[in-house]
Amino acid sequence: LISHRNVPPEKLLILTFTDKAATELRTRISNRLTALDIRFNLNEMYLGTFHSICLRILEEFREFTRLRRNYSLMDEFDQQYLLYQKQKKFDSIENLELLTGDPGRTSSWALSSKLLNWINKVSEEAIDPNELVKSHHPEIKALGEACNLYHQLISEENALDFSTIQYEALTLLRSHESIRSQLRERFEYVMVDEYQDTNTIQELILRELTGEKPNLCVVGDDDQGLYRFRGASIRNILQFRDQ
Repeated sequence: LISHRNVPPEKLLILTFTDKAATELRTRISNRLTALDIRFNLNEMYLGTFHSICLRILEEFREFTRLRRNYSLMDEFDQQYLLYQKQKKFDSIENLELLTGDPGRTSSWALSSKLLNWINKVSEEAIDPNELVKSHHPEIKALGEACNLYHQLISEENALDFSTIQYEALTLLRSHESIRSQLRERFEYVMVDEYQDTNTIQELILRELTGEKPNLCVVGDDDQGLYRFRGASIRNILQFRDQ
């Protein structure tokens, strides 16, 4: 596209799943373009993991998000420690034990781990916690209330975690048509590697970025789904043509 079709590098959005793969792509593209004597600024190219690109978008349009300056990025331990610290607040949620188990038989740290898994799953599936709160099933209603409380807490902490990076990016794209249109115009060509490892929210983000006439190319192998334990949906690649 760059060497034969004269597409500016900054018009490309290239997504992959690990930092190592993204670094390798950057190196190979840089070496290739240098060998072809094509001038370019690699920093203008949007090439990276889903999370790094979503974070870049959030930073560019931060004033349209809940984030304030100097926000922090939490890893999984930070998340679990926050739940552990605020356990009394979560304990006040009715029927929470249906999600985490009997608090009398399980340590507080183990309870926070179970709850974190549920909360992250909701974010990765792009589920609105307010819809869960409406459920007639007590455990689902409790999960919705727990998610709302967690989002309130990380908002007070001015923090993002690994799962909510994508959730906040999707919210931004859905809430601001001008930003969505600006990014669709910017990214003329979208390419995704290891598509079998995408999850629900990543597919939804791609839809928002590419619009109704997606110029989207994906590569994947449905026999190599490595991240199903982290919410990856093999459905995304199997139904790609239909979608």
